[in-house]
Amino acid sequence: MSITLILRALFCWHNDSNTTFLYKIIKSTDMKLKPRLLNLLILIFFTSILSGCQLYDAAKFSYTNSTSKHKWLNNSKTTQVPFTLISELIVVPVSINGSNTLNFIFDTGAAATVILESKNTKRLTLESNSKLDIAGAGEGFQSTANLVPNINVTLGEVKLIDQTIIHLPISSVPFFKDIDSVFFDGVIGYDFLKRFAIKIDYDKMVITLSEQTDFAKTETEHDISWNQLPISIEGNMSYVTVNAQLSTDYATPLRLLIDTGFTGTFEIVQASHEKSLAPYYPTRTQGLNGYSTIHVSNTKSLTLGSYSKNNVPILYNMSTNKEAENSELLGNQFLKHFNIIFDYRNEQLFIKPNQSFEHPINLDKSGLRLMPHKQGAMVNDVATKTGAANIGLITGDIITNYNGNKITPEGFSAFTLVLTSNLPKIELCWLSNNTEKCDHLVLASRLQSVH
Repeated sequence: MSITLILRALFCWHNDSNTTFLYKIIKSTDMKLKPRLLNLLILIFFTSILSGCQLYDAAKFSYTNSTSKHKWLNNSKTTQVPFTLISELIVVPVSINGSNTLNFIFDTGAAATVILESKNTKRLTLESNSKLDIAGAGEGFQSTANLVPNINVTLGEVKLIDQTIIHLPISSVPFFKDIDSVFFDGVIGYDFLKRFAIKIDYDKMVITLSEQTDFAKTETEHDISWNQLPISIEGNMSYVTVNAQLSTDYATPLRLLIDTGFTGTFEIVQASHEKSLAPYYPTRTQGLNGYSTIHVSNTKSLTLGSYSKNNVPILYNMSTNKEAENSELLGNQFLKHFNIIFDYRNEQLFIKPNQSFEHPINLDKSGLRLMPHKQGAMVNDVATKTGAANIGLITGDIITNYNGNKITPEGFSAFTLVLTSNLPKIELCWLSNNTEKCDHLVLASRLQSVH
């Protein structure tokens, strides 16, 4: 990916009140699907070389959304929304212009709301008033994104009115094999979320949005187990400081983007920190111009507020690009062990350990990088010299069953959890070029010593 293209797109926004808006949208230059599909979808849109007309449309998009209104459909100015977890992502029911329910990712790390082309959204009437050419999204890849005006977004009992929404055709996203690979319909981003105090209750699987000024205080003042932490909000992104024992006995403070759309625990850029001497295994994430190397290891502990978890997996981004520093993330695989309140207005975060806090977070033992699929779990990558490689799984295969259990989107996380377990092996059945195969997948530690 060329940073020059990004800076060129950013240059005309220099005097806007949202100077860093686009920069923070494109904070993640690596494909993390799993981790980090969601920001990439927005990134693709903004990595084009914009013409003068396109720059006008982009500026109009930002202004329209920053001044748009929201409307409560009740008198309490508070609403509760149930959610499900799919591949560590928070999925909420959303309506677009009064449509039937759509599945959107609730993403505190995305700066804008996006509609993705899917089987569900193809039924919507989305009339674009402008198009932007996409370039630089990989060799030979070029397509178009749409700006769609007059969109009302309803989440629970609150409606965002007259938004201009980014619509991404599947042809604009080179990471989905086909439309059956698209397992969500869009992304709810900061342009929606910033208006409210937000509580994410992972125990009850409910999100509460409130415009009551004392919401956070009312929720926390009678329970001393809540920690109150400062956050900083920069360019529509919220950051918090954690302390991590990486490979030494000393705690290292890390400033991380709070990102419920990142499916990992936390990721830092190795080049910005002391070299880790802990055992690791290599993996990769797909970026705009190929793959980026990630080293996966364990930390001794990760501390948020006064609460610590031991042996938390860490992803070291091995990129030497300085812009990768903007991809240091605190993800939902860690955050889901707390109940959380975002008080954006006062730049505060409240955390409280939930019922899963003591559950360990283990490393993968299969060698598979997977993504939810209509038929099960689609293989995005297979690491060499692993159990998955040994039984002949390849990219594009779809795993349909494990140990006799059918894999559904709702059960995807349970399946990936089994791949980190202490079971010596599991039975898999999968489709490869429409041919069903079954075999036993041996699970084993992938960690290797640092040379």
